[in-house]
Amino acid sequence: MNFINSLQDFLHYDFLLYALLGTVFLSMTCGLISPLLIARKNAFMGSAISHSTLLGLAIALSLFSSESPLSIFATTLVITILCTLFLAFSTYRQKLPTDSLIGIFYTATMAMGILIHSAFAKNKTDLLSFLFGNILLLTKEDLLLSVGLLAITAPLIIIPFKKWLFLTYDEEGAITSGVNAKFFHYLFFILLSLLIVTSIKLAGTILIETLLLVPGFFALKFASNVRQTFIISVLFSTFFAVLGILIANTYGLPSGATLAVVLFLALVLSLLFKKIYTLIRNH
Repeated sequence: MNFINSLQDFLHYDFLLYALLGTVFLSMTCGLISPLLIARKNAFMGSAISHSTLLGLAIALSLFSSESPLSIFATTLVITILCTLFLAFSTYRQKLPTDSLIGIFYTATMAMGILIHSAFAKNKTDLLSFLFGNILLLTKEDLLLSVGLLAITAPLIIIPFKKWLFLTYDEEGAITSGVNAKFFHYLFFILLSLLIVTSIKLAGTILIETLLLVPGFFALKFASNVRQTFIISVLFSTFFAVLGILIANTYGLPSGATLAVVLFLALVLSLLFKKIYTLIRNH
C-alpha cells in the first residue's frame, strides 16, 4: 500500500514529478555512455571527473548562495570541464600508465575542494546534498537540463556510432582509417563531465559512479551483440533508477544511496541467476 501511495505522490507533487522525470532522462543518458566507459577502460577516469566536481562545487558555493542554483551549476560545470580537459590532455595516448596521474588528480581536486569549502563557503551544509544526492533539490530547471543533456548526448553517440566502436576496440586501426581519435577523446570526456555535473543533485558526486558503471557492465555481460548492448544498458539503467527513486520516496531513504544499492543488487542478482541457470543447463 505504501508503494502505491508513493506512486501517487509523484503525480501530486511537482518536485517529485521533476525528480522522477529527471531520473528517467539522466539514467537514459547514463545508459548510453556506460558501455563506452566500460569498454574503453575509462571507469577510473569517470571516478576522477566525478570527484573533481567537488572543487567546482566548493568554488560555486563560496561565490553564490543556495538561492542561485543556475549560477552554482554553471560555475561547477565550467570548472569541472576545465579540469577534465587538463586530464584528457594529460592522458591522451600516453606511453606511461595513466592510473597514477588520475589518482593524484582526483584526490588533489577533492582536497582543494574541501579546503575551499571549509574556508569560504556561505553555507557549510549544502555540500552534503551534492555529495550524496538529494531528490528534494531537483527543480524544473534541472529537468530541462537533463532533457537538454539527453538531446545533446544521444545524437553525438548514435550518429557516429561506428566510429565510437572502431576507436574503442581498435584505436590504431581507426586512426589509420582517418578517424579523428583526438576529437572523440575530448568529446567523450566533455560529455562525461556534462552528465556528472547534471546528475549530482540526483545521485551525488560520489554515488553517480554507480549509474555510470553498472548499466554498461550488465549490458556487456548479457547482450549478444554490440547494438543490443546499448539498448540493454539504457533499459536497465532507466528501469532500476526509477525503481530506486520510488523505493527512496516510499521509505524516506536518501535517493543517491538507494539508487546505488538498487542498481548494485540488480547486477549481483542477475549474475547469480545467470550462474545458476548455466549450472542447471550443463547438468
